[in-house]
Amino acid sequence: MDLLCKNELVSGSHTTLMDPICAIGVASAVVTFIDLGSKVVKRLRELSEVGDIPEVFRDIRTRLPLILSIVSQKQHDSDALSLQSQEAFENVVRQCFEQICQLDDLLKKMMVAKGDSRLKKTVKAGVSLVEEGHVRRIAAALRDNVQLLALINVAPVEKQRSGFERRHSEALPSYSSVAGVFFVPFSRDEHFIGRESNLASIASSFELQNRVAISGIGGIGKSQIAIEYCYRYKDSMPSAHVLWVYGGTIARFYQAYKRIAQLLDIPGWDDPEASILELVSSWLSNTTDPYLLVIDNADNIEHWWPGKYKTGVSLDDPSKDLSQYLPDASGSSQVLITTRDSRVASRLVRKGKPIAVQLMSDEESTRLFLSKLGDEHDDFDKAEVHCLLEELDFLPLAISQAAAFIEENGISITEYLNALRGEDAEEYLDEELDDARRDESSVNSVFRTWKLSYDQIKQQKPRAAELLALIAMLDRQSIPKSLLKMPEVTTSLSVLQSFHLVTARAGSQSFQIHRLVHRFVQLSLQRMHTAQKWQEAALACVSRDYPTEIGVNAWPVCDALAPHVHIVTTYEYKTTEARLDLAHLLCWAADFDIERGMYTQALERASKSLNILKELVPEDDERLAAATWLYGRLLYYHNQSASETDAAAELLEKALVTAKYPSLTFGETAFELAHLYYDQCNEKRCLEMGKASFECWKDLEGPDSVRTLDNMHDYALELALLGHEENGIAMWQEILERCPASDASETTKTVFTYRSMAGIAEFQDDAAMAEIFYSNLITISNTLYYSEHIHILDYRLSHAEQIMRQGRPEEAAQLCEAMLVSCDGHSEWRISAGCLQTIAECCRLRKSYSEELKYRLRMLDRHEKNLGRDHKDTIDATHELADCYVSNSRYSEARDEYGKVISWRNMGLGQTHTETSRAIECLGVCYARERSDGKAEVTYLDAIGRQSNPEPRLLANLLLALRNQCKWETLELWSRKNCVVSNAYQPNAYRNLIIALEKQDKRDEASEMRAHFLAVRSLNEDSTEIRLLPESPPVKVDRRFGRMIHPRTWSA
Repeated sequence: MDLLCKNELVSGSHTTLMDPICAIGVASAVVTFIDLGSKVVKRLRELSEVGDIPEVFRDIRTRLPLILSIVSQKQHDSDALSLQSQEAFENVVRQCFEQICQLDDLLKKMMVAKGDSRLKKTVKAGVSLVEEGHVRRIAAALRDNVQLLALINVAPVEKQRSGFERRHSEALPSYSSVAGVFFVPFSRDEHFIGRESNLASIASSFELQNRVAISGIGGIGKSQIAIEYCYRYKDSMPSAHVLWVYGGTIARFYQAYKRIAQLLDIPGWDDPEASILELVSSWLSNTTDPYLLVIDNADNIEHWWPGKYKTGVSLDDPSKDLSQYLPDASGSSQVLITTRDSRVASRLVRKGKPIAVQLMSDEESTRLFLSKLGDEHDDFDKAEVHCLLEELDFLPLAISQAAAFIEENGISITEYLNALRGEDAEEYLDEELDDARRDESSVNSVFRTWKLSYDQIKQQKPRAAELLALIAMLDRQSIPKSLLKMPEVTTSLSVLQSFHLVTARAGSQSFQIHRLVHRFVQLSLQRMHTAQKWQEAALACVSRDYPTEIGVNAWPVCDALAPHVHIVTTYEYKTTEARLDLAHLLCWAADFDIERGMYTQALERASKSLNILKELVPEDDERLAAATWLYGRLLYYHNQSASETDAAAELLEKALVTAKYPSLTFGETAFELAHLYYDQCNEKRCLEMGKASFECWKDLEGPDSVRTLDNMHDYALELALLGHEENGIAMWQEILERCPASDASETTKTVFTYRSMAGIAEFQDDAAMAEIFYSNLITISNTLYYSEHIHILDYRLSHAEQIMRQGRPEEAAQLCEAMLVSCDGHSEWRISAGCLQTIAECCRLRKSYSEELKYRLRMLDRHEKNLGRDHKDTIDATHELADCYVSNSRYSEARDEYGKVISWRNMGLGQTHTETSRAIECLGVCYARERSDGKAEVTYLDAIGRQSNPEPRLLANLLLALRNQCKWETLELWSRKNCVVSNAYQPNAYRNLIIALEKQDKRDEASEMRAHFLAVRSLNEDSTEIRLLPESPPVKVDRRFGRMIHPRTWSA
């Protein structure tokens, strides 16, 4: 009977069976043991991927593959084992088999499956606690068995074997005919692409030193570069040894050193008392034979310096670390190290910097991708390929993985790309790549590669793992260091940089994270059900750092935080604290959006903030008043109809009632209401709100505060625009007196001074002085804002208007044309609309009516797209277009446009409003110019009937229409009424009266009238046969009312 049959039956769940090894023999038992052991290793890996596993399981996961490898090797060498060694080997295999069987049973009891109920999961968790001691005993036994297996050596006859004889368990390349040992377990890549700069850097570095390290993020191709370098080294030095050591685990490091000792036939390699690590290290440090030693995947810093970085166990000598066993190469010998951790690279190299492997270029990535797809890739769209590579951030492993997945599953690039951007990204990037040129212990998927780094970071420095989780919930680019409010942030960032998971920018004051790493961490946190926690932490960081008052000095901070605000405001939050943080951040961000002219986004954010606060705070809460003001303000800026303006007014009035007095919310709400009521032509409420706004600031901050003076300017402008020029000018003069004592900066005082003086000059019709002051405002604003900021654009437009009013239309038009170019695509459309209006006015002054029409049409289009067709400003633009049609003798189109204007103003402003009457008069002029004098008469009478004191010009046009129709009696009647009033049109009335009397043969009265008013004597000579044209109402010269749709000036 086999020796193993003398042993007792296996205990535990296998006690009812005959000893498996007794039943099947050693050879078959080894195969069964390896098969079962491999399944257990796979289960342990799966368990670790679900979440953290106990330390004892990690220890087993590390040692079990080593045992399987050694057992397999000894079995192949069994013919060379002595009888004593065979007996010892069989005993160790039996013990290991027992331990694996017991461990398999325990894992079945402890592993949580997807379909398990909550009760079942709880039971399994309890089993884990109870059986932990049992697992520890198994782990200890496995540790002992590793040592026992290491002591079982093959007989000396092994030495007679060729050191280059290839066993089927070891993939030794075909370099057996050369003198030097070539121990690289990978074949050469015949399609190796790019990386010439890295290979050249390695070669040049070895000219200066004997140790060189290359580092980079997992999956960037470090090992592939090292493999290629091995073959190039061997080609250049056939007699040199090329040796490969996998440094990812201590066990594999030991195993590789032992194989090297055997292949090089180092004296004492088969001595069970000898330290293999010391033996190989010493031989390589002292040999004169040239060699290249590659330490691949030296990623775990704990393995190299366990005393400094927690714990690590060396199989040979627990008192020493692996760094002690790295040889000191001399002469032409070289040691090349690959690692994800740049700290390991720097310390092992000792001098010089490690070579950082960068991402592939676009061209290299394309070649790599297509090379992995075989020959049939001509039909791939280049744009699609580039888009995929960009999404993969040109990472070699991800590219190879994508190509393999596309090839094996027969899907298109677009399908893969869509999945990559969706919820299935983890499935696609977690797929193992079958690559014979990667170490069997290395994971061959992007996500699994990074999980190893992530697990190491969690073990070595948990704070760094937490920081990575926080970073993953922010935008992946330009992450300010100041935003990362966590303990040990500097050292944690250093660790993340060492693993190349984050990259420093701008003097290490901001950082970015690889696109796929960003996605990987997010998915990992979702899988561990901790994503919500880190989303809330990211929100807290951003909201804590975001400025609450958006002045010019705060703009750089707001700009830097803008992408992170965009990210954190898209998450769904559950806790009240987080939702309140979100509401506040949305308010502040919306305020900055207004600064940038991004009104649509600002409106969405303000609406979301308001809804949250409505749900969480009382109705009289000041925060709710502020959110209501902000939303009402934005609804007003963004309105596209009269109904939306009314809705905005209602919200702002509500905010005004809720807000405390005096307060920022009250002052700003009154300010917005003043502008809104100006747009609605409600003079009374406009002036009431304008006064309330500046008085609120005066009571809140004092008469000389920057915001008091700013609101005084707005009130002065309102007064001047509504016909109270003297009052407005007086207020501007008061601002000039108060400026020196103001708390504003000197720059802001200068802005206030020039702005007030420009207002005074403009409303005193001194366009030349106004031009100078606006020019000064442009100059000083260029030092405060970027060139296309709304303030600068506004001042430039006002400057052009003053030039136009001085009779220099060509110059003004050129300035506005230049502004249109810089405003192209600008979110503040009103500036470009103002430019179009000014250019159109310049064309009118030059009598270039066809050119004017082009700009009027463009201006109306801007208004319709941004405000809608029934907005007051759109109607005003329509009126100007109708006037332009008349100038171009396109009367039919003019009548259509006047009809729209009259209809809206009848409803919106009222039938007796001045603007309504003016539109009706313009329609009458249009009829008269196309010789429809009867319709013109009716239209004029309609306009006159709406006015308590009709305009003399309107009456003069009526007289002309009656005269052209030869209605002499009616002409006499209306002329007598006009002769009574002394005005510029009185002589015209006398002339028409005289003509009417003469046409009715009332010559005596006509002569008497001529004698009474000698001033019209010469007019009597005009022929009544000549058709006279009516006088159009003067063009409405509306100075643009600064609605403050742009940032407040006190922000300077």
